[in-house]
Formats: sequence, structure tokens, C-alpha cells
Amino acid sequence: MTAGEREVEQLLRGGLANVYPSASLSFGRGREPRTFFVGDAAADTWFDIASLTKALSTTLLVMRLCDQGRLRLDEEVLPGAQLMHLLSHSAGFPACFPPLWAEQQGLLVAPSEQTRQKVFQTVLATPRQAAGERSLYSDLGFIALGDLVEQRGKSRLDDQLAQLLAPLDLSLGFRALDRSVELPPQHCAPTRRESPQRQQLRGLVHDDTARAMLGVAGHAGLFAKSEAVYRLAQALLDCYHAVDSPSARALGLRQATVRRFFAVPGLPGLPSTWGLGFDHPDPLRAGQVNSSSAGALWSRLGVGHLGFTGCSVWIDPVSRLCAVLLSNRVDVETTEAAEATKASLRALRPMLHDAIVRCEVW
Repeated sequence: MTAGEREVEQLLRGGLANVYPSASLSFGRGREPRTFFVGDAAADTWFDIASLTKALSTTLLVMRLCDQGRLRLDEEVLPGAQLMHLLSHSAGFPACFPPLWAEQQGLLVAPSEQTRQKVFQTVLATPRQAAGERSLYSDLGFIALGDLVEQRGKSRLDDQLAQLLAPLDLSLGFRALDRSVELPPQHCAPTRRESPQRQQLRGLVHDDTARAMLGVAGHAGLFAKSEAVYRLAQALLDCYHAVDSPSARALGLRQATVRRFFAVPGLPGLPSTWGLGFDHPDPLRAGQVNSSSAGALWSRLGVGHLGFTGCSVWIDPVSRLCAVLLSNRVDVETTEAAEATKASLRALRPMLHDAIVRCEVW
């Protein structure tokens, strides 16, 4: 192990004290990542990757539908809002439902296809403001986007994603409540509900709204191993660089499509780091402290996404460097402790990504 790798591992292991009970990190530039496990995580541990679902399922499926001509970025998909506005969190939706909304609505008593459709209906009836004028990170926009993907793709999100990713044979997918899933719950890192009781969940999606949607939603619901997320990122990069690899052929996305979705944000009048389904590192400005979770050294052409449960993925399309951190920082007994782990993870991520860029293995 090089000195650079030791620094990365020490930072990851240091998070056990105040950030997460377990974590998995995969990083590198080539086919085979360097992977570390800490805490209770092992090679067979799957994590609830929360909002990484937005990028790795919903956005990916939108890419395919665009390639197939069943969606267009400039298409008006909601009154006054184009597809690109939903992808860039600028369709005018408020940030999210109030905490415990699904529980208060009684949708968690017996989640079903009916409760799933009720969520769609509620989201689509939510008043929107200033569509196309500002970017506000919103689960609601991606729930609406998931509904659109199901309409145009003519099947449920989990079925579409499974079909798309089947040739890649990845340890990544939804754990639908209404279907038999091969992944046993004991192989999933535990989380805790966002309720005062903080009951433990294992193999059930942490997000209440996604749970009311049978664990299959546009904003949350995916479970994965870190190496699977890494391999999917490298397959996307093969498409980005038009590399004729088995992974690129299996994914089947056009180079122009991936490059458009990875492009640095440039939507008119939207000063935001949000692009089309992916976030970008904050620009580096002289005299200002870097605030990006990607750190100060990661390419500003990079794309990525964070997940509420303690997960992230960052990709540099130029150098092909990828870093995937999966953790279960929400497996703590109080809401105060969960807020503390969020703050601690916010501090750890930039240091970890800077160490990965510096790592001597490159």
C-alpha cells in the first residue's frame, strides 16, 4: 500500500468515530478500483444509496429515452417546465415534503401501488413557482420525473433499470416491497427511520416517501455496493469517450448524450452547480474557502451526486478518476446524532476526495 493509499484509508477509518458505523470506498481510474471497508462493512455489504438514485437510475433512464427519441430536453413536460428544468432542479418545485409526510398521510401503514400513485398525484398537484428561473434542489421534481420515465418507458422504474443494467451484472438495484428480491436484508447496512422512535431498518429504503412508493421512486430507493457504482461510472465514461468496450456496448448510450448530460451547467439565467441530473463542484474562487464535497483538487469539470444516508459519487470525465463513498451515517439513535453525523460527513468528504486526488497510486 502506498503512502497515498494509507492516507485515504486513515481518513476513512477516522470517520468511524463520529460519522458512520460502517462505510465502503471504491476509487481509481481503471477497470478495477481500490476498495476499502471499515466498521461493519464487508465485500458483500449493500448500502441504501438514497439520492444517488436520482443520477444512477432516473437520469440514466432519461438518457436512454432521449437516445430512443421518446424524450427531448427542450420538451415541455409540465406546464411551463421543460425536461431540462426537471433534471436541473429548476422546474419550480419546493424542496421536499415536510419531514414524516408519508407517515402523517398514513401511506406507510400498507404501502401499495395505490399509495404510490397517490404520491405521484400529490407531487403533480403541488404548486410550482418560477419555473426555469432558479434552481432549488427538490425530491419532488425527481418524483415527477420518475412518473414521466414510467409513462414514456411503459414500465416501472425498477423494471426499466434492471433491463438496462442486466448486461453489466452489477450489484445495484431497487429492493421493491411488493416483489421477491434475491438480496437478503442481512446483507444490507442498517439505517434508522427519520421518526422520533428511530426504529432500525435493514433492507428497507430509509426515505419515508420512497417507502410509501414500494421502495421504487425517482428520487430514492437504490441499494448498491460501492464497486458496482464505480463500475457503472466507468461504463458511463467509456460512452463519454466513445471507447468500444463491453461495458459501453452493454450500456448502449450515445457519446453525444452522455457528454450533454455531463456538461458544466449552462442553462440561461441559472447560476447553479446543478446540470442535467448531476451536480458539479463549486467553482474555486480566490480568497474563498472551498465548499464542495468533491474537495479543492477535484476537476471543476467533474460530475457527481450526494445521498442523505451518507453516500456520494464523484467522476472526473477528463482523467476518468472516480470515487464512490457509501456509508450508513443515519444508523444512529437520535435525530440530534443524525444531525451531528451530517455535519461531520460534510467536513470529511472534501478531505477524503483531496487525498484521493493526491494518492500516489496515480
